[in-house]
Amino acid sequence: MRPAPSNEHVADIYEFKLAPTAKVPRAAGTGKLALVWSPFTIAVSADGHLIYDVEITVTSLPDPSRLGPYQTYVVWVASPNLDRVERIGTITPSGALRARLTNWNKFLVLVTAEAHPDTERRTGPVLLQGRSPSGLMASFQSHELFSNIPH
Repeated sequence: MRPAPSNEHVADIYEFKLAPTAKVPRAAGTGKLALVWSPFTIAVSADGHLIYDVEITVTSLPDPSRLGPYQTYVVWVASPNLDRVERIGTITPSGALRARLTNWNKFLVLVTAEAHPDTERRTGPVLLQGRSPSGLMASFQSHELFSNIPH
């Protein structure tokens, strides 16, 4: 995993928090993105999306069986409107997961409890959730608040 730029303020834009849901209020998590190196500076997919290495770290999740009929925790990446959800791997209650993300400019990260570690479809409860830094960028120009302001 190639590190994000060393400038402290720039590195902050590559990190995001995973917030707990009511089921696990003491749990916490973080996500760290690193741009993938290429001979042309940064790597992009054939569709023009940035390619990231992501590291998801979680702490203080209970044993999954304490939450119900669950064996494991699974990390998912999803589009902001949840029309696309993909499994990126399993994670221990206080562990880390590294994965490569392609074709995801704006995304959510979800950590769920699941009955089987090899599940390909999210069915369990969401315990931690976070939004990619790029997911926070949006244009509010069309919002009704700004409709009467001259451009």
